[in-house]
Amino acid sequence: MLFSVQVMHLSDRDIVAKGGHRNVYACPNQPELLVKVTRPRIRRNRSIMKRAVRRLLPDSAFRNALKELECEMKAALKSGLDISRLPLARSFGVVQTDVGPGVVVERISTEDGALAQDLLSMCARQEMTAETLDDLNIFVRKLFEFQIVGRDIHGKNIVYGLRDDIRMFFLIDGYGERNLVPLRSLSRRLNDRSLNKQMQHIAQQSGMNWDKTNRAFSIA
Repeated sequence: MLFSVQVMHLSDRDIVAKGGHRNVYACPNQPELLVKVTRPRIRRNRSIMKRAVRRLLPDSAFRNALKELECEMKAALKSGLDISRLPLARSFGVVQTDVGPGVVVERISTEDGALAQDLLSMCARQEMTAETLDDLNIFVRKLFEFQIVGRDIHGKNIVYGLRDDIRMFFLIDGYGERNLVPLRSLSRRLNDRSLNKQMQHIAQQSGMNWDKTNRAFSIA
């Protein structure tokens, strides 16, 4: 059982993955979970404005994590009976660790228990079949349906794995409104435009085609 009131010891554990700003660890005694921990800033921020914001608003260091939790919670609340097909890895709260505060998240795995493979790797290995392409387009439709605000969606943070023995794609990072004025959260049109741009970028990365009108990928 996970007790969030206890300090979780991760400093002696290997990092299993790295994101843009966070390290990912296996959750002790919980093989179906991972812990994302924001890396401490080593280099001084070059922007005077950003340094001032960090000094005046120290909580801004965790803004991405907070907005990710908010986005996932809104999508989960809107999902209703379709919650098992939510296109985001689920989160389960915040814990204190000996390497900093961490967010506990669902571990997306393959049938053999390995970490799920990312979309770009699948495309590079030419593993995109008609079935997986259908699953990818179901995932994309869910992003638009739940109005997921993507701040940095790309082929490395979309993975293909299992939930309840169903194969599907998941977004594991790069979502949540980060702008001070949440325009994309307020405007479906703006968010649709942003998602289309990010899907087009994924198509360019992966060698697939993106159909903006039908909101679907196809294999080139």
